[in-house]
Amino acid sequence: MSGLGNRTEALERLAATSAQDPLDLLVVGGGITGAGIALDASSRGLSVGLAERLDFASGTSSKSSKLVHGGLRYLEQREFALMREACTERDLLRRLAPHLVEPVAMALPVSDRKRRVQFGVGLWAYDALASFKNMKIHRHVTGPETEALVPALPRGKVRGGFVFYDAKTDDVRLVMENLVQARRYGACLVNHAIVRDLVGGRNICRAQVEDSVDASTLEVYARRIVVAAGVWADRLESLAREGAPPRLRPSKGIHLVFRREAIPLIDTAAFIPDIERRRMLFVIPWLDAALVGTTDTAYEGPLDHPTVEEDDRDYVLDSLNKVFGLGLEAQDVAGAFAGLRPLIQGKAGSTADLSRRHTVYEIADGIVGITGGKMTTYRRMAKDVTDRIASSLGNSQRSKTRWIRLGTTDHDRLRAEAADRGRSLDLDEGSVAHLIRAYGDRALDVLDLARAEDLAAPLVPGYQPIAAEAVYCARSEMTVHLNDLLARRTRLALLDRNAGIGQGARGLELMGSALGWSRTERKTQLEAHRAEVERERGLGVASPVPPRRNLLERAARRLRTG
Repeated sequence: MSGLGNRTEALERLAATSAQDPLDLLVVGGGITGAGIALDASSRGLSVGLAERLDFASGTSSKSSKLVHGGLRYLEQREFALMREACTERDLLRRLAPHLVEPVAMALPVSDRKRRVQFGVGLWAYDALASFKNMKIHRHVTGPETEALVPALPRGKVRGGFVFYDAKTDDVRLVMENLVQARRYGACLVNHAIVRDLVGGRNICRAQVEDSVDASTLEVYARRIVVAAGVWADRLESLAREGAPPRLRPSKGIHLVFRREAIPLIDTAAFIPDIERRRMLFVIPWLDAALVGTTDTAYEGPLDHPTVEEDDRDYVLDSLNKVFGLGLEAQDVAGAFAGLRPLIQGKAGSTADLSRRHTVYEIADGIVGITGGKMTTYRRMAKDVTDRIASSLGNSQRSKTRWIRLGTTDHDRLRAEAADRGRSLDLDEGSVAHLIRAYGDRALDVLDLARAEDLAAPLVPGYQPIAAEAVYCARSEMTVHLNDLLARRTRLALLDRNAGIGQGARGLELMGSALGWSRTERKTQLEAHRAEVERERGLGVASPVPPRRNLLERAARRLRTG
């Protein structure tokens, strides 16, 4: 099957490198930036390896607001060039990955004339910076029109609003599509591979890599190494250059995830003020859920396990309840996550004021780092660092990623073929659409597997992922742990209050069979997944989901009280 290939074989390929037969480039970090670099470099004909310390996209690249956007809030920081670049990249990604990067209308409710003028001016600037080539030009809407677009809004309290347009995605799947395409160009990719040491050199560099599955170590040789490790970049730089001063000032952002019935949304997202009216929060219809965030606070805790603290959660809940009057509580939260932004140190003050621009820098002879930036502009980040590396290696090829399709080359044909196969398996349209979004052309492989092995039933009752995905991901997407499958490949750890391990869930059973786990290993995997989700959410997995009628009763009370 297509995909990321066999993990054991990838490790063997990396171990076979030597000072006499090195890779051209070793990428350290398997988030969106590292994945983009692997694709850009391999498509220029360079031999590329990539090592990710945890799972692909397990860091900041799976903790975003799920938006591919110009960044309306950057207007306040006067980051006009960054906004323009982001708008250009957003529109390019919509063409390169139409199954995955989807347009979304954003409603911006206003309740007073001053804010109407303020937002109106900002949105004209937003459209102008996109050369008026946004999906649609923003427009003003009346109060009733705003309420119709965002049913969660209380009736009669909004004077009007604006609608502007951006795009949304599944951030993990964007990483995966870049990795899959990089492998097609010959890149060698491996996850759960921790870089323990880095040694630079003018001609040959070396990395000591530990396989965290069996604790074995290997030496990987490459002519150049690029560190694309996000918030871990300072830690990696210190391996190659002892005593290197820190470059980063991490910022924490949290998101809460709710079932759709908890926050009534249709297809339009909302852009609302927080409880203190200091920043704006996104409320986005995403997959089967409503995603709300984000915050922006300085962070000095452990990098490996940021968590949604009670104060973080209450801040978002209070903001939602003030705007929508829903009476939401912690028990209504289906999922939650905290991510760390790798912001480049600047002047003292709030992390919200730090630039989202990226920087490329030298760590040691033959070792380059890249950090900062944002998900939307990852392709440009990858191009910038690969230009520098390719030039140093005498490779004159220019970047091709502007023309490399991600996931599918014919979206319409894919939808037609997937729909036919889905009907033959009696799958609903939502599950077929989910497979297309998650796997692109490889959705047909998943559907064929579902037919061949009778795996068309839901992976978790009531959710779109199907049982075949657990087996496919174990065989073709390097899922090593249960958490890899549920937190990233299927996102069930975010969507399901029970984190994909409740009654009727089949992920553990199917993945355990595919990977040959013993009963003891299955128990270990289950406990580790539960602990990881609870640590990040700041909430227990076992807590029951509130009955649907309770949510509906709250909505009814809100309407009665106006």
